[in-house]
Amino acid sequence: MFNLIPLPYRIAAAVFLLIAVFGIGYMKGSSRADVIIAEAGAKASEQIAELERKNSEISNTVVTKYVDKVRVVKEREYVYLGQAQTNVPNQFNLSNGWVYLHDFGAKGSDAEAARASDATASGIKDNTALGVVLENYSACTENSGQIEALQKWIRDMETEVDKTNNN
Repeated sequence: MFNLIPLPYRIAAAVFLLIAVFGIGYMKGSSRADVIIAEAGAKASEQIAELERKNSEISNTVVTKYVDKVRVVKEREYVYLGQAQTNVPNQFNLSNGWVYLHDFGAKGSDAEAARASDATASGIKDNTALGVVLENYSACTENSGQIEALQKWIRDMETEVDKTNNN
């Protein structure tokens, strides 16, 4: 029966059949890919929401601990400043060179040797200078606490991201 159909029509029918089969397969594959992409998008959205929730929890915990630590540092600073003013005797008047070098050292700036060697009295007593040193130490302790809190936040978030990615 197929011999009755001329060869060019048979070839055209075979090509049409191949194109139709390819088109149907492509459409089914494309719709399946759309489903897979939608599932992956939903899973990613869930992971993002979970990470945002964990970020909020971790941030609240870290900030609370940091604020508590800063409060303790500040309270100690006030106590120590009071002790420096009331309990430590003011026996010496510091030189201008000492005050100048201390201030530039605290700023991290370059000091001039000529000004640092100034031996004239500054009018600043040693217990007053001790108070400034205590304030500087307190600021350094606060900065250290802030860096530790940031490092903890980074480590905790890294752990949560790794957990989420392994699921």
